[in-house]
Amino acid sequence: MTSIHTSSSHKKQNYYMVNLPLTKMGYCTVRPYIKSKYISISKNRRGMRPVKSTMKHTRYRYNSFLKNNHRVTRHLNLNSGNDILISFPSEIIYQILSYLDIQSLNTMATTSTTWYAIARSNIFWKEQSMRMNWKSSMDISSVDWYQHYKQHHLLQQRWNTGTVDIHYLMGHDDSVYCTQFDKTRIVSGSRDTTIKIWDIASHKCIRTLRGHGASVLCLKYNEKIMVSGSSDTTLIVWNMKTYQPMMCLVGHTAGILDVCFDSRFIVSCSKDKTIRVWDIKTGRPVRIIYAHHGPVNAIQLVGNKLVSASGDALVKMWDITTGQCLHVYRGHTRGLACVKYDGSRIVSGSNDKTIKVWDAESEKCLMTCTGHTSLVRTLNFDENKIISASYDQCIRIWDIKTGVCLMNFQSGHSSWIFDVNFDSTKIVSASQDQRILIMDFAYELDTRYLQ
Repeated sequence: MTSIHTSSSHKKQNYYMVNLPLTKMGYCTVRPYIKSKYISISKNRRGMRPVKSTMKHTRYRYNSFLKNNHRVTRHLNLNSGNDILISFPSEIIYQILSYLDIQSLNTMATTSTTWYAIARSNIFWKEQSMRMNWKSSMDISSVDWYQHYKQHHLLQQRWNTGTVDIHYLMGHDDSVYCTQFDKTRIVSGSRDTTIKIWDIASHKCIRTLRGHGASVLCLKYNEKIMVSGSSDTTLIVWNMKTYQPMMCLVGHTAGILDVCFDSRFIVSCSKDKTIRVWDIKTGRPVRIIYAHHGPVNAIQLVGNKLVSASGDALVKMWDITTGQCLHVYRGHTRGLACVKYDGSRIVSGSNDKTIKVWDAESEKCLMTCTGHTSLVRTLNFDENKIISASYDQCIRIWDIKTGVCLMNFQSGHSSWIFDVNFDSTKIVSASQDQRILIMDFAYELDTRYLQ
C-alpha cells in the first residue's frame, strides 16, 4: 500500500505514489537529426545487425520506431533517401502516424529534418489532442498544439502515478470543515467560526470573514454570492465582490450541515431532519421538506431534482418545486455522511465504510467501492473517477467505471478528513488537524494549456 513521503524541512514538499517518480524531461524530447553523429539504419539484414562501416568514430543505433513499427516503415529506405511515405498526402501521413505511441513519434523525429518537421506539425498534434478530448480554452489560432498535448500528457501521467507537489495552508485556529476553490482562490470554513479566503498562487490568507457565532460547517459560492451554514442554525449570504454579508436566513432549529443553490433557490439541510428551500433574491422561506428520520447530512441540487443523504442510511431524491419524494435508494447499512449527483448518477459515502454508485432513475446500485476503514466523510466525482476522504485519514481515487481503487494517499493529514474537492490539476482537502492540504499535479507545467 502506497504512502506519502514528505520532507519536514520545507512547507513545499514532494511526495510520490511510486518508487520511480515521473521525470519531467523524459517526455517529448525531440532532437534534430545530426548526420555526423548518428546514422539511422533500415531493417535490411536478418537479426537487425548493422552493416559495418568504413567510416571512423561513427555510431550506429536503431530507432524504436523502426524496430517496433516495421509494418509502417518497411517501405522507408532512409539510407537511399527514397522515402515513399513523404510523397503521400499529409492527411494520410498523419493518419499513419496516429497509430504510433509517443516514444516512437519522438524517435522518428530524429531520423531526418523532414520527419522532425512532420513530428512537430501543429495540425497533427491538434488532431491528437482532440482525439484525447484535451480541449483548449485559448485562442485556437495561437495554440501550440504540440505543447498543449505535452502538458496534458504529463498531467495525465502524474495522475496515473500519484506524483504531486504539496502545500499546507495554516491559519485556522480549529478544525477546518469545508472548502471550495477556483483558479485563483480557496475559501474555507472552520470550527473557529471564521471563513478564510486564500490566494491559490501565494498560498496566503488574504481575508478573514466573521459573522457566525459557532462552527462554519458548510459553504458554497459562485462569482456573485456565497452562502455559509453554521452550528448557530443560521445561513449567511455574502457578497463575493465586497465580502460583506447581504442576508441572514433563520429557520432551522439545529446546526446546518450542507447548502447548495442555483439562480432560483438556496437549499439547506440540518440536524433537525429537515430540508429548507429559500428564495435566493429575498431570502424568504419557500418550502420545508420533512425529509428523513435522522440528520440530513448532505444535499445536491441539479435542475429541479434534489438528492439528500441522511443518518437514517437512506438516499432520497426530491422534486424541489413540489417537495415530492421521487426515489429512495436503499443499500447502505449505516448512516450516510456525503452524497453527490450529476443528473444521472448518484455517489454516496457511509459510516458502513463503503461508497455506492447508483443509477438515479432506476434506483439500482451499480457498484460498491470498499477499502476505507472508517466513515467515508466526503467525496466528489467526475466522468472518470471518484475521490473520497475518510476518518481513516486517507484520500482515495477510484475508477468510477470499475470501482477499483487507483490511488491511496495515506499521510497527508494527521486527523479526520472532513472535506475534499478536486479539479483537473489539484486535490484540496480539509481536516480536523486545522490544515488545508493542496495536492498539485500540475506543478512546473504550463497551466495556460490546462485551463
